[in-house]
Amino acid sequence: MIIAINKLSLANQILEKYPENQKQSPLYKKVLKSIKEIGIINPLLVVQEKDQYKVVYGNNRYLAGLELGYKEFEIAVLPDAIPKTIMDKAKEYQSINLD
Repeated sequence: MIIAINKLSLANQILEKYPENQKQSPLYKKVLKSIKEIGIINPLLVVQEKDQYKVVYGNNRYLAGLELGYKEFEIAVLPDAIPKTIMDKAKEYQSINLD
């Protein structure tokens, strides 16, 4: 499924708000280079919340696509059970690192 950029955001709220650190990582730079050369091969894995989609897997691809001016992304919507566990763990991690 192809989704417009205005319907997507990162599930990781800290990364959504402060992507600069991620963009300095060697992995991000490799992903950015790869997308420049061949495009995005794998869809972003997302959870749906009403008419919006939160990226659970594919943070680097999402951020690189934004940097490169992508207006839409291919996504795959995950079933509720798996992402809920992941998102709960992410929130737990964020709260630990914010204190």
